[in-house]
Amino acid sequence: MISTACKSCLSRIHHIRRLSKSLTLPNPRRIHRKVANPFLETVASHLQKGVGGVDSNLFRGGLTVNIPSNIYNFMDYREFLKDRYRQLKDNDPMFSFRFFSKEAGFGSPNYLKLVMDGKRNLSDEAIAKFAKGLRLDSHESEYFRYCVQFNQCENIHKKKVFEAKLLYLRELFKVKNLIPELYDYYHEWFHAAIREMIKKGGMKNNPLMISQNLVPAISETEAAASITLLKKLNFITETPDGVLACTTAAEVDSATTAMAQKIHYEQMAELATESIYTQGPETQDFETMTLSMPPAMIAEVKTKIRELIESLSKTHGGSPGDAVYQLNVQFFALTKQSSTREEERRAAGANEAA
Repeated sequence: MISTACKSCLSRIHHIRRLSKSLTLPNPRRIHRKVANPFLETVASHLQKGVGGVDSNLFRGGLTVNIPSNIYNFMDYREFLKDRYRQLKDNDPMFSFRFFSKEAGFGSPNYLKLVMDGKRNLSDEAIAKFAKGLRLDSHESEYFRYCVQFNQCENIHKKKVFEAKLLYLRELFKVKNLIPELYDYYHEWFHAAIREMIKKGGMKNNPLMISQNLVPAISETEAAASITLLKKLNFITETPDGVLACTTAAEVDSATTAMAQKIHYEQMAELATESIYTQGPETQDFETMTLSMPPAMIAEVKTKIRELIESLSKTHGGSPGDAVYQLNVQFFALTKQSSTREEERRAAGANEAA
């Protein structure tokens, strides 16, 4: 569904077309941003943000918009490769299949063409090289990776997971536009860990020391960037003598936060998995149980989990000598509810009868 503002701009553009053929550009896939027209700029802005799923095909036979390919509009990575290649080629006539292979680090000069045509699949290593050659940023690269895994996966259950992640990242892209710093905060696990380190007090702005204190360690550059991000979000401040301190940050829309937090949850779950093999009982503990319960008890269990988290958050230590720990609590279904299974059996029986 195209927004009302975008529809208005499109109407005005069609009117301009009828008045002057001079506005029609030779390439039907692009409108150059150099055209000084406020209506075109508005449409370009809408398209850049992926509003309403508008794409350049709406402008065939006339004006189109010269904007980077929005990867979040694609579920088929081969179609994205074709669109991205055209865009890069239009912006730089020197860009070619051979140029891409050299920039991405492939020996074959036509490797991109083979993948676009479905004659080659991408390995994890090749995905990273493609992201570099296509000039994708870190967030776009993540979406591209899941897009490739979704398209190439033959396991139907894993394929559904990849599809769900793609749809989630597509929605998260909107949050990125609204509050990019918050998007970045939940996108890397160590931002929350560094914030907690600073909360203990007495922490100097020393990225190297901070990076080496994390488990697993991160680079000094990543630590410095994290401190900058925390300052932008007003989560921390720095005194004239270089001491970092936590602040009472402004409230953020809960729906926006919940949307951005899913990646954070996934990363913390992955760190927990790694700790099983890299840490001992002196720094970790795992407890798990599988049980059945009626639907009416679900809300009660979730309330108890929240109460546990709130209780621990009020009693945790705040000494500079304290270490930072992560507590994950997961609660999820392993089977469908009986009513759901019964409905599926009835539906299956009706189909057989038909």
